[in-house]
Amino acid sequence: MTPAMADLSPRRHQAGITLTGLMVGLAVGTLVLTATLSVYLMISEGARDTLMEARLDQELRAALDVMQMDIRRAGFWDFNDTNADGDTNADGRFDWTDLGLRPDPTGTLDAEGTLDADGDGDTDAADLSPLNNPFQRRYGRVNNDLCIDTAAATGECAPSTCTAFHASGDCMTEVQTGGCLTYSYDLDADARIGIRACDRADDETECPRPTGLDGGAPFAAGNDEPYAWRSWYPPDRTDKTKSIDMEMFGFRHRDQSIQMRVGRYGKDDLSFCCDAGRWERITSPDILITDLEFRLTTLIRNANPAKARTEPCASGDTCQSIRSVQISLRGQLAEGTHSARSLSTTVAVRNDRYLVTP
Repeated sequence: MTPAMADLSPRRHQAGITLTGLMVGLAVGTLVLTATLSVYLMISEGARDTLMEARLDQELRAALDVMQMDIRRAGFWDFNDTNADGDTNADGRFDWTDLGLRPDPTGTLDAEGTLDADGDGDTDAADLSPLNNPFQRRYGRVNNDLCIDTAAATGECAPSTCTAFHASGDCMTEVQTGGCLTYSYDLDADARIGIRACDRADDETECPRPTGLDGGAPFAAGNDEPYAWRSWYPPDRTDKTKSIDMEMFGFRHRDQSIQMRVGRYGKDDLSFCCDAGRWERITSPDILITDLEFRLTTLIRNANPAKARTEPCASGDTCQSIRSVQISLRGQLAEGTHSARSLSTTVAVRNDRYLVTP
């Protein structure tokens, strides 16, 4: 090839990127990727926080609903046999004989026990009066009525404060507050208070009748108590077809959780208070309950038909106690305080208490 022909051939040019361009490109890409990952992490953390806060709200509301639904039943007693299964002898009425009992003016026990709800020593029609509701009575230091901060040794409730007065100075509305609430109601509609401290397979020797508190009411047989302490009733039946439910309940604030009373520790556990019995938490460990307060408001009304409802209750008058419970609840996630939530609701107790003024 001659030099002239070599000059006519096309020139070949080499193309590419420089090291500086490559480094600039990598830096820009890293910045974009970092920003993208930061946005992703921020969205993920926000979604997680939102999910955890939603769970916190859901759990607090669920706990509030459980307490609300149960507390409104406090004091229920099926003395009218509302479930229509009490008239066992088919005589057209529900009375103490349908409980496996018999009229016994002497107060002595028959083989299946007697019922003496009013504590007068007799088993009679008065024992099925709303005035003698055993689910709203106090027997010794066992207080079955709606009670705040129930004391083990005495059965006393938290002291009350009068917030409204009659012109005479008598209290018209009183309030109690505390972090624990105990109560009872007739869950199995058999008109008797179920303790359920015995196993179903226990016989009389394995789980005898409780001997009472300090030798007195409510568990000593001679006091004709309205309690069913066995897992079935009557206790001498061999078929054991009448199951007894535990009917002494409560809620309390302990160990940064809400706990519900689920029974007694065993046959020797005779207390019904805020510091005895078997309790189980109803809130999860990753939710911390920082505050729980019950506020029991009692409106006192005169139930004497010859008097105005707003008159003070004089001696001999039947007084009606209309009660409501405000529940205030505060909780947060265990991981931090920024997620704290507060909820509140008011429960109208359906079963009023009636007492004859001394």
